[in-house]
Amino acid sequence: MLDRPTGGAPSVTPLTPSVRGEALLRCFENLWLRLDRLTENFLPAALNPFGQLGAIANTCLIAAVVSGIALLIWYTPSVTQAYDSLEKLRAGSWLGQLVRSLHRYSSDGCIFFILLHAARIVSQRRFTGARWIAWVTGILMLAALWFIGWTGYWLVWDVRAQHAALGTARFIDQLPIFAEPMSRSFLTDESVPSLLFFLIFFAHMLLPLSIGIGLWLHLMRVNRARLLTGRAMTLWIIGSLIVVSMLLPATSASPAQMTVKAQRFTIDWWYLWPVGLTDRLGGGALWAFFLGTGLLTLAAPWWMARRRLAPEWKAEVDLSRCFGCTLCSKDCPFNAITMVAREDGKAFEVQSHIDPALCVGCGVCTGACDSQAINLPALDSRALEKRLNAWIDATKARGEKPMVAYCCEESGAGHLRVNADGTSAELPGYRVERVPCVGWISAVMLERPLKRGVEGIMVIACGDADPVARDGCQWFEQRMNGQRQPAFDPGKADAARVRLVHLDRTRNASLANIAREFRANPAGPKTSAARRHALRVAGGLGLAIVLGAVTWLFSNLPYRTPHSPEPELVVSFNHHGAIVDARKLTKEELAKRLPHMRAQVNVTRERVPVRLRVQVDGQTVHDRSYQSKGLSHDGPSMAVVRLPVTRGPHTVTVELADTADTNQLTLRWSEQVEFKENHQRVVLFDTKAGFSLH
Repeated sequence: MLDRPTGGAPSVTPLTPSVRGEALLRCFENLWLRLDRLTENFLPAALNPFGQLGAIANTCLIAAVVSGIALLIWYTPSVTQAYDSLEKLRAGSWLGQLVRSLHRYSSDGCIFFILLHAARIVSQRRFTGARWIAWVTGILMLAALWFIGWTGYWLVWDVRAQHAALGTARFIDQLPIFAEPMSRSFLTDESVPSLLFFLIFFAHMLLPLSIGIGLWLHLMRVNRARLLTGRAMTLWIIGSLIVVSMLLPATSASPAQMTVKAQRFTIDWWYLWPVGLTDRLGGGALWAFFLGTGLLTLAAPWWMARRRLAPEWKAEVDLSRCFGCTLCSKDCPFNAITMVAREDGKAFEVQSHIDPALCVGCGVCTGACDSQAINLPALDSRALEKRLNAWIDATKARGEKPMVAYCCEESGAGHLRVNADGTSAELPGYRVERVPCVGWISAVMLERPLKRGVEGIMVIACGDADPVARDGCQWFEQRMNGQRQPAFDPGKADAARVRLVHLDRTRNASLANIAREFRANPAGPKTSAARRHALRVAGGLGLAIVLGAVTWLFSNLPYRTPHSPEPELVVSFNHHGAIVDARKLTKEELAKRLPHMRAQVNVTRERVPVRLRVQVDGQTVHDRSYQSKGLSHDGPSMAVVRLPVTRGPHTVTVELADTADTNQLTLRWSEQVEFKENHQRVVLFDTKAGFSLH
C-alpha cells in the first residue's frame, strides 16, 4: 500500500485497500472528522460518541435486553391479551411504562448507532481485505437485530403489528413450506393462530442469544476490542434513554382489527420501514429486493475492492533479532501476530509469527519491537535509520539544524508532496518521513536521531476519535510517557524535543504554523487543551439532546398506507375436491407401462379442481377453478380472493363446485351484507365449519 520512489523517502497511501468510489468516500470521511473536531471542542476524546459508535450500540443492546426481561412482569404473551396488558400497564404502572419506553428507545438507539457505525466504517474503507469477516458478521447481526425488533412489534398486536404480520405472510407465502397460505390466518381476528403468536414471542426472546455469537465472530480479529462504553459514557447513555422515556413515553397504536383497513398511523421507522414495501409490492418482488440488496451488501468487501494490500506491506519477522518478548503480539491491533515455539534453536522459548491474511500493514508491531526484528519490507526501520543518519550528518556539516517530521498518512500531513531527498516545500526545514501510523515509530527511532544531533522531532498523528489503526496513537503516547514498553528512555535523549500533534486530514491548514512554532522553539512547553467542566457538561447535554431527538423522531413518524378507503369483499375457502374417477386404460397407455404395472384400470389420488363463483347483487364478479395442492394434486384447493365493492348493502352469493362436473355448484351461501368505508367483509369456507361471515 505504500509506494516508494527510487532513491527517496517512501510515499505512503492509506492503510485501507483501494476501493471503488474512494474519492467520494473520503469526502464522507472528512465530514466525520469535522464532526469529531466540533465535538471535541466541548468534550474530551474519551466522551466523543462518534469515536465509539459500536460500543454505544452494544450498551444500548444490553439495556434493551435487560428492560425486555423486566417487561415480562407486566406483559401477557397472548394474541387476545397482549394489547390489553400493555394498555393496563400504561394506565396503572409508571414503572412499567418507564421500562417499556426504555426497552423501545434503547432498541431504537441500538439500530441508530449501528447504522452510524457502519456508515463510518464504509467512509473509512475499513471493510475490505483482512476486515471482511467483521463486515459480513456486522451486516448479519444488523439483519438479526432488525428481525428481533420486527417480531417485537408483533407482540404489541396493534395496527403496526397487523401490517407487520401481513407483510411477513406475503413473504412466507412465496415459499412452498406450508400447506395453507399464511395470509389466510390473518383474514379475521378469530383466525389469528395463538400458536404462531407464541412462536413469535419465543423467537423474540431467544434470538438475542445469536447476537452474542455474532459479536464474538465480529471481534475475533480485533485485539482488545472495546465491547462496551466506559463508566462515564454509559451513565450518559442510560441517563439520556431514561429522560427520553419519561418525557416521551412509548405507546401503542390502535388495536389490530384484521377486517379494518387503516389509512394512517405512526410507525417506528428504525424497524418497521419494510412495511412501506410489503404494503405495496408482491411477494416475488419483495424477495428479489431483499435478497438482491442483502447479497450486494454482504459482498461489498469483494466487489468494491480495486487493489489489495501489496505483500511488501505485510509485516515480516527477522528471527535473528527476535528475543521472544511478546510485545508485538500484545500491541498488534488486529490479532495478526501470535507467539509460537522457537524454530531456530536460540535460547528463547517463543518467536513471533505473523498471519499475512490478518495483517493490515499498520506497522504498530514495528514500534513495539526495540530490536527492530519486525518490519514492513517496503518501509524497513533499519534502512530508514541509515538514511536519516546520513542526512543528519550532511545537514550538520552545512551548519544547519536538522529537524525531522514523522507524518501519519491519515493525518493532516497526508497531503504533503515529498521530494526524493525527503524535503517538502509545504514543510520547510524538515526531513519528512511518512509512516502508515505513528505506532510504527519505536523508541529507538526517536532516541538515536536526537542523540545524533537532531534539534527536534515532530510526530504528526491522525485524530484520536476513531483511528484507522486503532491503538497506534495510544501506544505511541504511552511509550513516550514510560507507561508501555519499549518506553522512551529520557537518559538517552531529551523527551521535550519530541512533539506529538494530533491533526486529522481536514486540518492540514494548521500544519505549517505548528511546524514553524516547533522549529523556532523545539524544547518549548506544549500547549494545554484543558476544558472547563461547565463547558463539558453543556456540550454533553447538547449532544445527548440531539442524538436522543433523532432516536425518538424516527421511532414515531407518520405512515400512510396505500389502501383504498373503499370497502372490500374477501372470499376464502379451504376444501377438497372429489377424487378423480378411475378409468380404463387404452391399449397404447398399457403398452408404455412395464409388464408388472399393466393394471387395466388407472387408480389415482388426484382430486378435481374446486370452482369458486362470487356474485354481488346478481352480477358475477369472480369465477375461477383452483387446482388441488400437492405434488400429486391430492390436497385441498385453497384461495383468497379480494374484490372491491361500493359502500352500502349488497347481496353476496358464494358458490363452490367440488365435483368433476364444474357446472354443478354443490355448495352455496347467500346473504345481504353491509359494507362500510375502510372495512373488509370476509366470507370463509372450511369443509368442517362451512360458510361464515366476518
